[in-house]
Amino acid sequence: MGYKSGVGREAPTFIASAVDGSEINLKQYRGDWFVVLVFLPTQTASAETALAQLSAAADNLWGMRGQLLGICDASRDECTTLAGKVAGLAFPLLPDDGTIAQAYGALKADGEVRAMTFIVDRAGKIVWMSEGDVALKPASLMTAFREVAR
Repeated sequence: MGYKSGVGREAPTFIASAVDGSEINLKQYRGDWFVVLVFLPTQTASAETALAQLSAAADNLWGMRGQLLGICDASRDECTTLAGKVAGLAFPLLPDDGTIAQAYGALKADGEVRAMTFIVDRAGKIVWMSEGDVALKPASLMTAFREVAR
């Protein structure tokens, strides 16, 4: 696939604008926070449900010094519409033109984004990753986070 991310490697850095207008720089979390990057395929029927479930988990992560960032594979307008369907979305949703997804290996050859989750530690290293439907399940994410964040 040509990407250089994976457990034990430095997380590819990025700066992106969230749908709420805030600017997110992955480096801003170094030293203090674990970052949970969730690549969310928005063209699936379960995207809204996954976003709502992840939003509920985001509060728990926050309490453990974890920041969830959602990487959305749609235009800013589409991501904003999706975010608006989840009352009180508890984490930034970042529209991506494929650049971030490609750097993490979440971009398929056909241009679609695969569901993937990465946990990046305080030093900027990837310490956990998951792919497929399980990557969007808050229970497995919380279990993994507790293991790597202790």
